[in-house]
Amino acid sequence: MSAVSAAEPPTSSVSFRRFAAPEPARASVSSIGDAPVWCYGVSADPSPGLLPRVLEYVAKRGLVPLTVHASLGVERETQGVAETLSVDLQVAGLDADTATHVGNCLGQIVGVRYVAMSRR
Repeated sequence: MSAVSAAEPPTSSVSFRRFAAPEPARASVSSIGDAPVWCYGVSADPSPGLLPRVLEYVAKRGLVPLTVHASLGVERETQGVAETLSVDLQVAGLDADTATHVGNCLGQIVGVRYVAMSRR
């Protein structure tokens, strides 16, 4: 056996280790059921980057939306018919002031036409 071949690692016994990621802190189901749910309806110009920008305002608060629904459609306007991206989002775990702030921030995203917000 030569010195070069002895220094090479064996190629037939490749092994992979799987490391478990730490579990993120999650609210219990009972606490979600008791918290108010804030519903946002966003209508915007169709853009590939719009959906991640909408979700960013929830994600940066450490929350996961209860539901997200996005659809591309048409909307009647005074000038005629235009394509629109509609995003419906439901979020639990926000107090009233923060929920209003998120709604205002959603309205500031470039391309957003309007935001409707309600609580259930």
